[in-house]
Amino acid sequence: MINRIFNFQFSIFNLRFSGKEIVKNPLFSGSAIMIVGSNVANFFAYIYHLILGRILGPSSYSELATLISILGLMGVVSSSFYLVIVKFVSSAKKNERKAMLSWLSKKGFILGVSVLLVFSALVPFLSSSLQIDSKTLFLVGPIFLVSTLAFINKSFLLGLLKFEKFIGTALSEAFLKLILGLLFVYLGLSVFGATLGMFLAFAAGWVISRFFLKEFLGGKERNFKKSRQLFIYSIPIIFQTVAVTSLYSTDIILVKHFFPPYEAGLYASLSTLGRIIFFGAAPVSTVMFPMISRRYAKGENYRKIFIYSLLLTMLIASGVLLIYSLFPEFSIKILFGTAYLEAAPLLFWFGVFMALFTLSSLFISYFLSIEKTKVVVFPLIAAAAQVVGIWFWHDTILSVIKVSIFSTSFLIASLLLYFGHESRRAKQKA
Repeated sequence: MINRIFNFQFSIFNLRFSGKEIVKNPLFSGSAIMIVGSNVANFFAYIYHLILGRILGPSSYSELATLISILGLMGVVSSSFYLVIVKFVSSAKKNERKAMLSWLSKKGFILGVSVLLVFSALVPFLSSSLQIDSKTLFLVGPIFLVSTLAFINKSFLLGLLKFEKFIGTALSEAFLKLILGLLFVYLGLSVFGATLGMFLAFAAGWVISRFFLKEFLGGKERNFKKSRQLFIYSIPIIFQTVAVTSLYSTDIILVKHFFPPYEAGLYASLSTLGRIIFFGAAPVSTVMFPMISRRYAKGENYRKIFIYSLLLTMLIASGVLLIYSLFPEFSIKILFGTAYLEAAPLLFWFGVFMALFTLSSLFISYFLSIEKTKVVVFPLIAAAAQVVGIWFWHDTILSVIKVSIFSTSFLIASLLLYFGHESRRAKQKA
């Protein structure tokens, strides 16, 4: 029976596959580490949201969810360099990597300090607009600085295909954010305490990741000769990251603006549960990108890796979506408690939005790994459509979700058409 499974063969897009080939493919060993490790980290993250959502209640929890979304939007520029760093590190020669890490760390520090200063000046306005205490908002700048430095190091580890060390750092951050956040909230510091715990967790992540990269420390940044090439490649990546981050963050901020605190808290719980689909499948894309990028740079075949990634992503997304369809009340009750049960009828629809978003993200990562940067126009259009749609159609939470589903449906349809177009062009050149 086992031999029959291993020897079973099938074809997709004119590519032949076998059970043995799938099991032995390095994508699956790397994905296994990333999926297990990332989901353990995500487990800590969801325990964090579960407990804090119950302790803080819908109104205060909506403040924490809004702060996290703000950090996500602020991190667009730095996180956009994740793909850039992974691509350049994965294809770089060993003697180039020391100088690259030094150059990236210095630029990251300058960016972090600059954003910290600008955001601090905006705190009074944001505090009144979002109804969040200014003392808590002032912590966002320092969090951005340390998280940017840690993020650069973690991206470098991924470019080296050091998946286990990347996971070690991510687990440390998630565990410390949970423990410290709960400790400070228990001591009576409320949302400020949870935010302070975030800062200390990211600071620890930076220290740990530096330790893992100790053999690459001490390089001279002036020896990095590909800065111009890196910047040129990063421009479309920044636009892509802005769009993708906007698609799963701006909706929370707009709901916080348009809806009462209680309803905003319900939406925040839907968003947190919906992201299980994205973050559960995202490790597949994370492993896929450097592998395809490295093969593309060497002129080797890479399309099978993408097909494996697509099938695995669809399997994970469909599995979680099925649970949300069959057990919406149970899913909400076990994570957030009965105070959030009013959101149960909407969970499946939010899951549809996140499933479409997850598949779109995989396609975008694939195209960027083979330097098809023009694809960034599609997420930009989808993100703009989502913002405009929510601004004008927000009479209910379901209306907001429908706008997001429409935006991501457009995105995945556009990417599939582009994939077919590029496949035909590749055949004509062959």
